[in-house]
Amino acid sequence: MEQTEGAPHYVIQRVREALAHDPRVGELELQVNMRAGKVFLTGTVASEPRRQAISDVLAERFPELEVHNQTTVQELGSGGDVETVR
Repeated sequence: MEQTEGAPHYVIQRVREALAHDPRVGELELQVNMRAGKVFLTGTVASEPRRQAISDVLAERFPELEVHNQTTVQELGSGGDVETVR
């Protein structure tokens, strides 16, 4: 468990680092914002298991944070079409 006390930009940076370095996630392109002490994640991930891993990693590393995982899953559908799932 990491400490997340401090300025919002510090918390955002720690969350980004956790997502980038955890082998279950490895996401560098997600947007991380804080509003009213809550963390909001947006962006696109490749699968529902990856989206769930993001939530799991942050719950494990920062249990004191209220995280809203608003990422979107984009999977390749049949015929190469892109299918968006929320």
